[in-house]
Amino acid sequence: MSEQVMPFAGGQPDFLSLVNAEVEKVEPTIKAPLTPPDEQPSSLVSSESLPTPTERPKEVQHLKASNFTEPTLPIDWLSQSVQDYIRTVAESYGCPQDFVVAICLTTAGIAAGKKVLLATNPYTNYPCDFICMVGKPSRNKTGPLKEVTSPLREHDKANFAKYSEAKTVYDQSKREDRNFSGEQPIFHQRVAGDSSPESRNALLAQGDMIIIVADELKSFIDSFGRYSKGGNGSGTEVSQLLSTWSNVSFTINRKSEDTKLVDDPSMSIIGGIQPGPLGKTFGTDALMDSGFTQRFLFVYPDKAEFIKRQDRRRMTQEMRDN
Repeated sequence: MSEQVMPFAGGQPDFLSLVNAEVEKVEPTIKAPLTPPDEQPSSLVSSESLPTPTERPKEVQHLKASNFTEPTLPIDWLSQSVQDYIRTVAESYGCPQDFVVAICLTTAGIAAGKKVLLATNPYTNYPCDFICMVGKPSRNKTGPLKEVTSPLREHDKANFAKYSEAKTVYDQSKREDRNFSGEQPIFHQRVAGDSSPESRNALLAQGDMIIIVADELKSFIDSFGRYSKGGNGSGTEVSQLLSTWSNVSFTINRKSEDTKLVDDPSMSIIGGIQPGPLGKTFGTDALMDSGFTQRFLFVYPDKAEFIKRQDRRRMTQEMRDN
């Protein structure tokens, strides 16, 4: 039975008709008959079968805080022993784990000293940085800060004992022989607490990589310029700290003492601050315009589960040694 073939007058032509039209150069045809214009296609679904909305659609909250994971500093790329230590310190002191991670990284950088260089083309930097931990007093910033940096303090104690012994021998040799020309011993230390800029620069001039551990960074920043007799002591101190952050050498010129060159300085700063004075401390025009604030890494955990003191893990010396 032959099919009725109609000339193409709009619509979708048959595929074989297109091929034949190309070969024979004839007008393509379409097999399906066209609907006369006076006939309208019947509706697929009658209006009577459509559901009638009886109520407004329920409002659904698409963005829920419970659907998102709180951002935390990852530790899975560290060794298993370091991960266990970080979790133990955080659980022992009842503090956010992010605080412990930041302190551990800073302490490890100071312990490595200038033996390690971070090469990120085109920059080459020492493993030191400026860290600010933000949290209320209940977040317990001081406890883990003292705990994690304790090996650096023990290292300073051992160095001071050696220095004291060598200094005693040096002084005795000077008393016995006025022409004694031995080298005066130097005390190399890592942790610099509430020290003046002159004492910090003296340590940096020795080639030491040091760290300023400040329980309250607000007090440290508010003290800028207090040891200077001039009118721009605060600006000078900030300028020196910026040079130290960038490992840029600078000179110290004093009338009362010889000129010193602080070559290739490297220093870290770490401490805590409460959320209230954060803006007033770091948001001043002097610190913002100079770029001092922008050089800090702020660790501000969103949430931290509060652990009662009786439920916290106990930090032991065995855990520290492991």
